[in-house]
Amino acid sequence: MKMILFLCGMFLLSAGAFAQSTPAARVEQARTSQELLALTTEERAMLEFRAEKLCWFEQVKPGTNAPLYTLTDRNGNAVELTDALVADFNPLLFNLPQQAISCENLPVQTTSGNQYLLIVRSEQMMSKEWQRKVQLSKNQSK
Repeated sequence: MKMILFLCGMFLLSAGAFAQSTPAARVEQARTSQELLALTTEERAMLEFRAEKLCWFEQVKPGTNAPLYTLTDRNGNAVELTDALVADFNPLLFNLPQQAISCENLPVQTTSGNQYLLIVRSEQMMSKEWQRKVQLSKNQSK
């Protein structure tokens, strides 16, 4: 019986640890209640879109020795990247460089020593993806 309870407890803990927040929750986490009230519906939808699509992490290929990028929050303070932060990353909380045409590939390392490549989509890619999403929404509402 103890083993079953232990396994159930471990399952609940792991499920909670790997549960990712929704784009809407990420916007609420990154903005104050006053800022949220001032947003139009389209501005909020765009922030949710950015929270979901702006960047992602990939494993670094073995033998890659690029200088590590220092992640900073919106106030410019250096942030220690943890594995939990990688699992549920909210790009709206950070200053991420974004190029007009090409993606940014930022080598980062977590506090546990795991190395990742943080890939930030270009402004052009984000714009095209947003237009695609808007067009898809229009087609579905017909």
